[in-house]
This record gives sequence, structure tokens and C-alpha cells, in this order.
Amino acid sequence: MKRILVLFYLVFLLTSPAKSHSRPPLLFSAETLDPKSFQGIGEVDPKRKESFPTFWGANALTQEDKEVQGLKVTIFSLEGGAWIQHKKVKLGANRIEVFGKEAYKAFLKNGVHIEDQENGTVMRAGVGEYDKYSEMVYIKERPRLSFRDKTGKTTVISAKQIDRELNTKVTKLHGGVIVNHPEVTIFCAEAIFKESEHLITTDPNPILISKNRYLSGKKLSFYTNESRILLEENTVLFQSSEETKKDPEGNEKKQTVLTILKGDRIESRPNEENDRTVLISGNATVLRKDMKITSDNIESVGKDSRIIKARKNIKVHDRENNLLLSGNVFDYFRNENYLHLTDEGKMEFLDKNSNQVTSTITAQEFERFLDQKETVIRGNIWIKSKSTEAQGEYATYFENDESVLLEGNPRINRSGKILRAGKIVFYPREGRSILTEGVHLGN
Repeated sequence: MKRILVLFYLVFLLTSPAKSHSRPPLLFSAETLDPKSFQGIGEVDPKRKESFPTFWGANALTQEDKEVQGLKVTIFSLEGGAWIQHKKVKLGANRIEVFGKEAYKAFLKNGVHIEDQENGTVMRAGVGEYDKYSEMVYIKERPRLSFRDKTGKTTVISAKQIDRELNTKVTKLHGGVIVNHPEVTIFCAEAIFKESEHLITTDPNPILISKNRYLSGKKLSFYTNESRILLEENTVLFQSSEETKKDPEGNEKKQTVLTILKGDRIESRPNEENDRTVLISGNATVLRKDMKITSDNIESVGKDSRIIKARKNIKVHDRENNLLLSGNVFDYFRNENYLHLTDEGKMEFLDKNSNQVTSTITAQEFERFLDQKETVIRGNIWIKSKSTEAQGEYATYFENDESVLLEGNPRINRSGKILRAGKIVFYPREGRSILTEGVHLGN
């Protein structure tokens, strides 16, 4: 008779319709992470759209029934290669406490290893907490997360605590966050990693360090798959480089030069030649010991800023030669010692003591050959000083003599009188000029 009743009971269980699961209470252990907010017993979990099986196992298993928060719960203690399979995520530890056969809650202890088999993301820590229905894992005690991008580079992230949403692949990092990438290291207090977007965003005032570079700003976004870094609001980049310069005697000497780049927005990314490019927009400024460049937009190419390009409202202050250049298109090639300026180009000569403008040259194009200390000027040249105005088609400025050789139908206007000559030598800081080769008066 007893066997018939037991058989009837089993048949009833197998044939009766499956009931929807109710959210069990979240249970906490003093040895694990801080408690999270939870709903009451029997309340519907809005995050849970469907039921799914969870598999688990180990080399050794101990079962115990306990009453927790007024509810009788079966706890399974797994030891020796303990694991839980949550969809395509495998959680492992030396010891795991599983609550209920469905593993709606679990505490991972003594060496946590979590692998997202779909995305290749791996997490490690000392202890962890798993919540099935919210699809969350919380790990701490030296937690770290690692993943490999499409270029094959591995990024390792560490923090005081890491919370990962297993469904959305969003990871929140709390306290002392360090992002280690082969090209850059980021330090911040809080960060979020959105795996589907390959994006890491940080809290205000992060610090970013790479070889010979130091960056900071209020907001940082790091696109891992592209090695692209975006800094916004009060951004600044410090960069050191070793450069070769000639002393007054002509001897070459290597020295370390500091370059500061700042603006409202800085974007760093590799270009088509896989060379690091920095784009600065909004109050863009480049500062060097001997030069200051300001513009609406500035592009720096190379880890040592060997090429600098600027567009719109450009001002270049050459402190070493007391010159101020301005225009709308500017290109500087440091290795070639070459500078090119055009589109409403202007060169202003500054007094060495007062820094006041003594003379001005406007033209269509300026080419500076820095190693030769010469500037070639072309197209509709107009020279203005306090008492003299001069015009011509092309000119050369010699830095050593601080003189301008004006050619191409040169002429000078003095008190309304037009003087013409084959060549005119003009000294912009003094305001004097010398006319040679067929000087004559008239239009």
C-alpha cells in the first residue's frame, strides 16, 4: 500500500503543470560581501523574465537544512573543483555554498574564478557572491577582470570590488580602480565597463599614464577595441621627448623637452599608420619651452608630437625669436625643422623687452626653415611699421640679422611718397630700410 501511494505521488509531481517561481529571500553571510537590497518572500522579481536551469557540481558535497529568516533552506557545500554554470558563464571556487537546488544564491570562497565563455572575459578574486535571478556576481578581496580585444591585446582591471551583470555584460568597478592596457594605465575611484560597446568610462578626475605621457581630465572614455581615449572638460596632457638641438657653436646636443597639450576635449587614437594621434578641440593649446600654439583645433601626430597641425584662429608665439605668427592653416614638422603657415597669414615682430609689436608682415604663405633660421614669405606681401609701409611679391626673413629682403617689384611708402627699387632690405624691429638696385621715385 505504501509503495502504491509513493508511486501515485511521484506521478502527480511529474504530470502536474510547472508553477512559476517566486523570488526567494536573499541570504547573507558575515564572511561575504555587504548585503544588497532585496524584495520580500513571494514577490515577483521584475528583472526576471523567464526561468532557466542552473547546473553545479564538485568533487565533494555536503547537504544541510537550515532555517534562515524564517524560511527552511537546503544548503549544499561544494568543495574541490566546485563550479556553477549560469547560462554561458562558469563560476568556480575551492568552496561554494549553494542555497537551494536551483542555486538561486551562492557564496564563493577561497579563490574565485569566473569565465564568460561567450566573450572570453575572466574574473578572479578571493571571495564572491552569486545571485541567479538578478543575474549578478559580486567579487572582492583583490578582484580583477581581464579580457582580450580584437587586436589581441589583453586588458586587466582591478578594484576593491567588482559587480558584474551577467545578462548585460556591464561591469561596475568600485574603489581604487586600475585599468592596465599595453599602451596605457588608468587610475580612478569608480568605473563602468560596457563590454558590448568595448567602452570603459570613469568617474571625475581620472589619471592616465602611458610611456612619456600623463593625461588628466574630468571625464574619460576608453574604447578598448580601438585603443581610443577621449578626455573631456579641463583636459591636459604632459609629454616628454628627447630632441637634438644645436648650441650657438653649432654642436648637436640631446635634451629632454616637455610639451603640454590642453583643451576642452582631447582624443587620442592610432592613425592609419598605427601612429598615436592626439586631437585637441576647444581652446586648444600646445606649450613648449620655446613655443606656444593656440587654435580652435590642434592635431599632434606621434608619441613625441613630431608633427603638429592646427586649423582656424591660429596663433604661434615663438618665444626664442620674439615672433608671433597667426593664420588659419598651420603645419609643423619637428624632425624636418619646417613650419608652414597660410590662409590670412601674418608675422608680428615683438620688442624683446616690452613684448610690444614693432612691425607686421602679412602674406599668402610663410615657410620657416628652423635649422637655417630663415623664413620664406610669398604672395601679396605687406610690411607695416610705425613710419613705413612696404609691398612686394616675395621676401626672406633672416633671423640672425633680423632683416627682411623684399623682392618682386618692391616698393616703400614714406609719408605718401612711393620709392621703388630692385631690392629693399627692411629691419622690422628698428623700422629702417635700405633700397638698392635702381632706386627711383614714382608710381
